[in-house]
Amino acid sequence: MGTHEPPTNRSFYLSVTASTLRFAIIVALVIGGVVIIDQAFPAAPSASGGDGGGTVTIDGDGIDVTESPSPEAPTGATGEQPAPSPTVVGTRIAVFNGTGVSGLAGDTQTRLTDEYGYVAAQDPADAPAPVAVTTIYYRANKDQIEAEFLANDFFKKLDDVNILKLEPGTGDVGRDVQLAIYLGNDYAALKA
Repeated sequence: MGTHEPPTNRSFYLSVTASTLRFAIIVALVIGGVVIIDQAFPAAPSASGGDGGGTVTIDGDGIDVTESPSPEAPTGATGEQPAPSPTVVGTRIAVFNGTGVSGLAGDTQTRLTDEYGYVAAQDPADAPAPVAVTTIYYRANKDQIEAEFLANDFFKKLDDVNILKLEPGTGDVGRDVQLAIYLGNDYAALKA
C-alpha cells in the first residue's frame, strides 16, 4: 500500500499562488464586465451638464441629440414646466419664394444654413402661387417647436408669420424636409 507523504513547502506555495491567480482573474472579469456594460448603455450627452435626460435619434444623417428638461427642473410661478428648446442645428429645411423678388429664396436659405445651422434638404424654388404672408409648414408634431423658434427669431420683424402643419403628399416639398418656408410679400417688403 501507498504511504501518505506530508505536505511540502512547495505544494503550499503552489496552492497559495493558484488561489491568488484565481482571485485576480475573477476581479479582472468583474471590472471588465462593468466597463462593457457601461459602454453598452451610455448616458445621453447633455449640453447643460445635467442628468443626460434627452432624446437621441439616429437617422441617415447621423446622430441628433435633443435636450429635454429634467423632471426636477425648476418651475415658474404658475408651476408649469419650461418649454423644451428647439433643435435648430441639423433641421432639414426647404425655402420657397412666393414673391416676385428674384433670388430671395436662395439668399434666405443661405442665411439660415450659415447663421443657424439648418440643412438645405432641397434647392430653393419658387412657390406654386404668390404668398401674401410668410408661412412655415412643419412636417411632424415634434417639428412645430422649430417652426415657432424660426418665426420668433429669424422672422421676428414681421407682424405675423403663419405656422401650419404640412399636409401629407404636398408635391413641392421633399419627404425629408422638416420645415418648408414659403416667403411672402411681407418678407419681401421688409427686405426692400
